[in-house]
Amino acid sequence: MNPMRCGAAILAIALFGNAVAAPQRIVSINICGDLLALSLAPRAHIASITFLAADEVMSPIAELAEGVPRNYGMAEEVLALDPDLVLAGRYTARATVNLLKRLGYTVLEFDIAESMDDARAQIRVAAAAMGVIEAGENMIAKLDARIQAARPRPGQERPLAVVYGPNGFTLGPRSLSGSLIEIAGFENLAARAGILRVGQLPLEHLLLARPDVLLVESESLHAPAMATLVLSHPALRDLRNRITVAEIPRPLWSCPGPWLADALDHLAAARTSVRKRSTP
Repeated sequence: MNPMRCGAAILAIALFGNAVAAPQRIVSINICGDLLALSLAPRAHIASITFLAADEVMSPIAELAEGVPRNYGMAEEVLALDPDLVLAGRYTARATVNLLKRLGYTVLEFDIAESMDDARAQIRVAAAAMGVIEAGENMIAKLDARIQAARPRPGQERPLAVVYGPNGFTLGPRSLSGSLIEIAGFENLAARAGILRVGQLPLEHLLLARPDVLLVESESLHAPAMATLVLSHPALRDLRNRITVAEIPRPLWSCPGPWLADALDHLAAARTSVRKRSTP
């Protein structure tokens, strides 16, 4: 975990862990905050979440958003609720976040998680801020148990995998998905190409590398956009017929939470498929 991220997480845990009482009016204006609030906080303490929480394309627990008031991240929406805790993202709704801070509201900002250590830290910080530390630790314990069960045995070969999306974008090792790819026992082609977080991988590079597994976010296959045309390129279509292709729903590896283990299940199934293909 990045030392600066680690220091910020420890400070936040110290501050929120010493809170006198659990917040009674939690408002989230960030999808990852939505998911942690819905998973950890008492429903009666959640005043509002974003509209994204109920969108199955963005949320792995959309059903839990049923009946919870929704917002669009606008300052007037948040202020009307007079929250005692606001969950926000480091790069989203900046005007709203800045105004709330100036007015003295308690705002917890989540950075983009780049590793499982980041994910654990964010769960702990959120749980402390919402006054549900035990629930946060239980979530982490269950997640870690499933992670341990998904790890391949030591000494097994590491098939070459690559995430490939619209416009040829791929995800490197310094991302949540990249962490899961490594945990599942794969080598990440993005790392070979020097892509640490998010970057474009030329189709020619992918074809020459001949990966064992092509990882595609399910939503990308059906999105009606010019950017997705690369996924139907004849050369890539031919490669897909010869290797393992695994579709992973985007919500499963976008935010910290127990759904990361569900993404691992998809990756483990892909690894099993590679083994079967290579067995005479």
